[in-house]
Amino acid sequence: MSGEDRLDRTVMQVVTSLSPAPRAGSLVVAKAGALGNLEAAEISQLAGLAVIKPYVVPAESAGMPSQHGLFGSSALASVGLDVELQRLAKLCLEAEIPLIVIPGFGDASQSADDVRLAFLGELKLAATRMHAHLISLAISAGMSGLIEELFTWVNRPLVIETVDFKVIASKNMGPTPVSQQRALTEELAEEINRLLRSQEEYGLPDLALRPFKVGRRLVFPIIHADGVVGYLSATVRPTDDIDIISEFMIPAALACMVDFSQRSKEVSTFTATQQSLLKDLLSGRSLSATDQERLDRHFSFDLCDGLLVFAVQIVTEQNQLAKGVQWPTEPCVSTEIEGTRVFVVPYDRKSGRTWQQESENLIGLLRKTVPELKVQLGAGRITETTLDLPESYREARQALIIGSMVHGDQEFAVSYGDLGVKRLLYLVFDHPELDRFYEENLAPLESYDAEWESELVPTLAVYLKEGANLNSAARALFIHRHTLRYRLEQIADILKVDIDSQEVLLNLQIAFMIKDMKGKSPA
Repeated sequence: MSGEDRLDRTVMQVVTSLSPAPRAGSLVVAKAGALGNLEAAEISQLAGLAVIKPYVVPAESAGMPSQHGLFGSSALASVGLDVELQRLAKLCLEAEIPLIVIPGFGDASQSADDVRLAFLGELKLAATRMHAHLISLAISAGMSGLIEELFTWVNRPLVIETVDFKVIASKNMGPTPVSQQRALTEELAEEINRLLRSQEEYGLPDLALRPFKVGRRLVFPIIHADGVVGYLSATVRPTDDIDIISEFMIPAALACMVDFSQRSKEVSTFTATQQSLLKDLLSGRSLSATDQERLDRHFSFDLCDGLLVFAVQIVTEQNQLAKGVQWPTEPCVSTEIEGTRVFVVPYDRKSGRTWQQESENLIGLLRKTVPELKVQLGAGRITETTLDLPESYREARQALIIGSMVHGDQEFAVSYGDLGVKRLLYLVFDHPELDRFYEENLAPLESYDAEWESELVPTLAVYLKEGANLNSAARALFIHRHTLRYRLEQIADILKVDIDSQEVLLNLQIAFMIKDMKGKSPA
């Protein structure tokens, strides 16, 4: 061997001819004498040269007399080949590529073809090993691990996206620009789906291996079931050899298909271990990176724009918490924490749906299981990542508790984000100052109503609900505005406050909230 001391370059293909010019990364296998006109510029991008040199038997050894002390014609030809090999060795040394000289017996062309077939067999074996390695990596380390490994091979920015351009994993590359998304969704995806339906010219493997060039991106569709589910993309330069990059991207795209296939499994198949991990995550316990990745992949949390957490309890006709409820297992993701059923619902921001609509869907699903019972639901605020799920669960649970305080045993769906100041009151719910605040601001009025059978407390409640608007409140109470004004003056006199003061109105609103939360009744 000459040049490099071993064949350590990546071999992309094996050829036996320089015409047409082989692509970069090729190993050229040829018989000696066929490469006499090879120039340095032609070999700089090759993986190496393998030259078959025929074995020459000296004339004397073959029992043939020499002439004038010189070798026969075979020996002279051998000398010529040695000169050619010396020239090739010099070229390979300058280009820093290996030159492999293989002694050949018999027909040199047949020997060259045998060597080529042997290398092709090794290439197929190496490709199989690479496929298996990437699939194993996708299963064990997830898409992030796959991207990291692929980046070390191609040294190009990479990204894996869902079909709606949600980034699953990336390395130095962002999502597909909006200006290029149309080309993928309308042209590429439609073409592939059409071919999948027809199954006439292309089969699934052909479609899976076909890259598309969109701008500077080389895009490999990820296909599962009957359509495109995502994209594996790399940023390429104009001078890049697309075939070489594809040799690595193709098995990576196949590994992505395996990962997407795993994601598509129904949630009902999750194991007790995964349910325990979900419970630990929501409860705020730290998970290892491996467990976190496993959980995200299994429930497809990493494919969502956001996540909603609902804390749910069921109330019986006897106003007791129902026990032994058969909670739905699909398509829901749920677990039980501290006697409360907790649901994690994927959220798509592009859909424009509200938390109320999502909660209505869940309640409708629960109705099929518990049609005669009452559903009480607390919702946390939408979170973007699983790392924020513990906080969202805390909010959902507090919303459920506060909703129970306000609505008692009635049905309700309350969001933590809509509770306003009630969230603060909940934090000091057992503090004696809360009761004192209520006694100072509302209790005197309740005592007056009880003594004189008046309706000042309900009147004040409607007035506050209508935003302290005299006309609106009068219409809601079905009384004249002058009558309402007279009642307000009575209220101000009893409480000894300025009923038109914004601070007084705020205090009265808070007093009513305390009344609802503590279930207080007139003395």
